[in-house]
Amino acid sequence: VLPLVKKYGAAVVGLTLDEQGIPKTAEGRFQIAKRILDRALALGIRREDVYIDCLTLTVSAEQDGAVQTLSALHRVKQELGLKTVLGVSNISFGLPNRELVNHSFLLMALQNGLDLPIMNPNVASMMDAVRSYCLLANIDKNAVDFIAAYGSAEPKAKPAAAPADMTLSFAIENGLKQEGARITRQLLEQMDSMEIVNGQLIPALDKAGAAFEQGKLFLPQLIQAAGVAQAAFGEIRSYLTAHNAVPVSRGKVILATVKGDIHDIGKNIVKVLMENYGYQVIDLGRDVPPETIVAAALEHRVKLVGLSALMTTTLGAMEETIRQLHANNVPCKVVVGGAVLTADYAAQIGADYYAKDAKESVDIAKQVVG
Repeated sequence: VLPLVKKYGAAVVGLTLDEQGIPKTAEGRFQIAKRILDRALALGIRREDVYIDCLTLTVSAEQDGAVQTLSALHRVKQELGLKTVLGVSNISFGLPNRELVNHSFLLMALQNGLDLPIMNPNVASMMDAVRSYCLLANIDKNAVDFIAAYGSAEPKAKPAAAPADMTLSFAIENGLKQEGARITRQLLEQMDSMEIVNGQLIPALDKAGAAFEQGKLFLPQLIQAAGVAQAAFGEIRSYLTAHNAVPVSRGKVILATVKGDIHDIGKNIVKVLMENYGYQVIDLGRDVPPETIVAAALEHRVKLVGLSALMTTTLGAMEETIRQLHANNVPCKVVVGGAVLTADYAAQIGADYYAKDAKESVDIAKQVVG
């Protein structure tokens, strides 16, 4: 077969079996895969044109076979660097609840390096497994496919090329970072920077935020939109610096994760959105003592302090931070957020605002800072 593959420039699927049949062990199957690859390379067939099927045996007859298949699959992927193929549903032949077994085996195989599963795409649980795996393995960038499959909104195709008349709003809405920066540079040649910020950037972000609140847009898409806005603000700052002007800012905001809490993912998302709405964010980081927050609030004369906590054990530190801000007569409002908080509890510990998500934090900043 391999001379024909070379002659016609084809790809080939190699099965890990020989004259003695399918080896029982992963080592036996790996050695056959290596022999196929060595012969293919000797004939001048490209490595990327060789695919290996380590063969799935039904677990009802040979229970150890699943482990051997997965081990061989892993070695072929890691040691030989080849793409892999596997017939997934063979694993459950002769068993009840075959779909459950197939689903579990598929996830195990994907984790061990399976590239091309042979499976029925009409079985929802199997497609669910593939999509969730691709999301978690960082294959599905920005969760595009996952959101298209399960989001409430109709998926929008990303334009193949930027049309000449593309607006900044369109670029933000579609997550087109380079185009957003380019359009901003062009706009700066004919418009005032604050005109661009208030007339185009902020309305586009507001539109994305509203879609997020309505469940038509999801967090990865919201972050993409913020990334475009960030690039646009970067262009505005560079332009103003080059022309000896003061960079645009809507005001200062302090953000911090309270003492004892090292979780800062939520705070970081709020920071991204705040910055892209034009606020200067003073990020004090995580595990921040109350005294540090009070000192920073007094030094920078901020109108808004944002406090985050993820653990119930650190809510006391949040309450103490708010108490010290009030005791030191810091003239600022306090917004709190985090998975363990509720609006009622926020009011109980003296916070002025509770934000259920990053977008609501921005809305509160608009009220307080402007």
